[in-house]
Amino acid sequence: MSKTLNISIRDPQDEFDAIERYLILLLGVINRPIPSSLLLQKELFVLSQSRASIQKFLKFLKHYKGPYSLEIQDLIESPMHYPDAFQVERGKIYLTENGRQIYEDLVQYYGNNLKSRRFLQAIKLVRTLYDRLSRDELLLLIYLTYPEYTEKSEEFDRVMRRRKVLARSLLKKGIITEQRYKEILFGDGIRQ
Repeated sequence: MSKTLNISIRDPQDEFDAIERYLILLLGVINRPIPSSLLLQKELFVLSQSRASIQKFLKFLKHYKGPYSLEIQDLIESPMHYPDAFQVERGKIYLTENGRQIYEDLVQYYGNNLKSRRFLQAIKLVRTLYDRLSRDELLLLIYLTYPEYTEKSEEFDRVMRRRKVLARSLLKKGIITEQRYKEILFGDGIRQ
């Protein structure tokens, strides 16, 4: 039985409280660390694009590796509301035992609402898919899906030079369809 923590789900104290809760949900939905802050940033970005309520808390800038949130990076390094919920070790971010308990309490609360259950399923889907990607596969998908975030990228040209190899790998992993593979190869809709 889960020990109940004093988490006010409906009323986060501030935007940082809300962001830390999203971090905890993302980290907890699959019981393994996220391999890098780059991946964590991109997974939260993808989630924010699918849900307007997240966008009011998470602001992403055009950055040298695509979409980037300074608030997320700061909270990974120095959490404000849940300082012992997650840790970074050798670049990997994972929940602590206390973080796992907070995650369970959040899921228990959100589990009573169909919309929230669907959101938790979306988080799990994002983790399941994106955790399987190499750094360059991840950047390729982000750049192709959100081309407005390539503007300041220092990685774009290098990743695009590798797009055929990366697209073949994504197809083999079942991440993209044959049609999307062809679009990537022939540059439809890709900034050059």
